[in-house]
Amino acid sequence: MSIFTKTLASLGVGNAKVDTRLKQTQYRQGDYIEGEVYIQGGQVDQEIDEIYLYLVVLYHHERNQQEYVMEEYRLSEVFTIAPRETRVIPFDFRLPFDTPVTTGGCPVYLKTGLDIKRAIDPDDTDGIEVLPHPLIEKVLSAVEKVGFQLVDIDFEFENYYSRHPFIQEFEFRPTGDLSGVLDEVEVMFYIGEKEIEVILQLDRKATDLMSSLEEALDLDHRTLRLTVHEQDVVGGTEELQKKLEELIRRHAH
Repeated sequence: MSIFTKTLASLGVGNAKVDTRLKQTQYRQGDYIEGEVYIQGGQVDQEIDEIYLYLVVLYHHERNQQEYVMEEYRLSEVFTIAPRETRVIPFDFRLPFDTPVTTGGCPVYLKTGLDIKRAIDPDDTDGIEVLPHPLIEKVLSAVEKVGFQLVDIDFEFENYYSRHPFIQEFEFRPTGDLSGVLDEVEVMFYIGEKEIEVILQLDRKATDLMSSLEEALDLDHRTLRLTVHEQDVVGGTEELQKKLEELIRRHAH
């Protein structure tokens, strides 16, 4: 193979190519992702130092769009791919429970790449749809049935422990009699396989001099916690609704 051809490959012309193919594109938090990485050799022998797979979240913060790598996976050891050779590398991994749901306009995708010495590294990007963990879905439904409407899904960047720079929050507005005492309720989750911890932050409405002063001093929030186990909702969400309504009403005033 000519030096010219090798030089072109180092510039990305005639380089090896990578294509990731997922078994499906829709997952729930905590599901297993299965797929295969197809590598097509270029015009020259090339040494692949590694195949990397990133789980990436694209989010907005302070008017800036930021790319955050949640997880990184290495799929192979060093190998050489011959011209026009095809290699298929299967993979599977568990989607982290705290992967943000994509319903709120938060793109999540897998980025696959080849690390090739003295060449431009080829890569491939595949978007996925992330749905809520089944327990989260039941809690969100219960909050709505108590008398709230989901109005936004966003991120909280302060005050709550997370292994990431953010935690996803679900913002609800009261639609019933609680609209007289609450501006909104923000709901966040710490997720396990068979249980979740629910964090409710009540934003109380200023209704008198004391509550107006609390609002001015940013003291009008009440933070509540509730643990929900898988067995708590086996027969339906009625008991969960009662617990949520009692907890919210007790601390709303």
